[in-house]
Amino acid sequence: GEDMDKGIQKATAAIVLNSLGGGVVPRVGLEYITVGRRNEIGALLQDVELIQAGGSAIRFIEGRYGSGKTFLLYALKNHVLERNFVVSDVELSVDKRLVGNKGQGIAAYREMLRNLATRGCPDQGALKPVLDKWISELENEVEQESGLTPGHESFDIKVSQKVHKITSSLEEKVNGFDFAKVLSIYYKGHRMGDDKLQQKAFRWMCGEYRTKSEAKSDLGVNLIITDDNWYDFIKLWAEFVVKAGYAGLYICMDELASIYEIPSKVGRDYNYSKLLAIYNDVLQGKASHLGFLMGITKEAMEDPVRGIYGYEPLRSRLENRKIAGGAAEELRDLAAPVIALSPLNPGEIYVLLEKLTQLHEIVYGYESKLEHDDFIYFLKNQYARVRNTEEMTAREMIRNYITLLNLTQQNSDRPKEEILYAVEDYNVKSN
Repeated sequence: GEDMDKGIQKATAAIVLNSLGGGVVPRVGLEYITVGRRNEIGALLQDVELIQAGGSAIRFIEGRYGSGKTFLLYALKNHVLERNFVVSDVELSVDKRLVGNKGQGIAAYREMLRNLATRGCPDQGALKPVLDKWISELENEVEQESGLTPGHESFDIKVSQKVHKITSSLEEKVNGFDFAKVLSIYYKGHRMGDDKLQQKAFRWMCGEYRTKSEAKSDLGVNLIITDDNWYDFIKLWAEFVVKAGYAGLYICMDELASIYEIPSKVGRDYNYSKLLAIYNDVLQGKASHLGFLMGITKEAMEDPVRGIYGYEPLRSRLENRKIAGGAAEELRDLAAPVIALSPLNPGEIYVLLEKLTQLHEIVYGYESKLEHDDFIYFLKNQYARVRNTEEMTAREMIRNYITLLNLTQQNSDRPKEEILYAVEDYNVKSN
């Protein structure tokens, strides 16, 4: 393999190794360890082009635990941040779902808004910066067009007119009237230096108001964001961020399996019908500049009773139409809504071992003794151990290999073969 760009910072390399050693996906440096997902990433980036051009897209990434599902979600999130998208990620759970009788839907919406990220603010919390950037860009425009400066009476009027032009373009959308009104109030708070007013508008946009009467007395709007209507507001945000100078809104939703885990059929179907509504909406082009990427386990997708395929309207839309027979079995339609991740093959894992070795050398400033034959020996043993059981996940293999790297580096006085055999024994015992 080609040598890793030595420009990777020691700090980034350390984060990557520590995360992988702990069995979690690193938030940074993914490009240094991405192997064997070129087709999937290519297909997803075609969606991104479509969203950027004003369309909308929704995809499901299906794979076993440890198959690289979350990895792919993060890798894509990094890609779209680079392309000037506003991105959010949310993990569904017992208390965060698409919809629920205890406010689980609005809880998921709040999480999405809390987790908004941009290239300039990659670690979440980007909503306020996005709103403030929007206002300051409008102010700059007015300064350039009119030569007026902030504080001048007609300066404020001209900026307000620009705000109004944008908000009124949102008004014809579902729930757009109130959304536009609160955006204007946010601007008004900024203009008058009224932080309390701005804070109220911000809380409303984040779905923090519990009652309509509270929203009415604070802001003069008759509507609040709820379990039933939150998706309308995600569509409005997608429209808004484009007006604020971004490419679109991209939402990564992981652990869709938590719907499958809802004990009651009524509760599951309630969520599946919401998912169906979002799916249809996106496919019918009723949303604009909006993308969804959903992560789900194979079981939660395909279980005929409790899984997504147990809900007929979704199954008929999502089920992969198998091409029967011969070489065609190998073919996958990457334009289909569900991308099923096949495990990495031995060749891809081999490349990954090379990359991990290089990262380890960068972090510890040494030259590893492990080479081609050792990689092969390690791989053969890993695969031999799992032949009878479930297939080995990339996650386990990576953790085992990082253990091997650590031990060979820490015991450089001992022959590497001794450590290779020891690790093999240790892994057999510990599994």
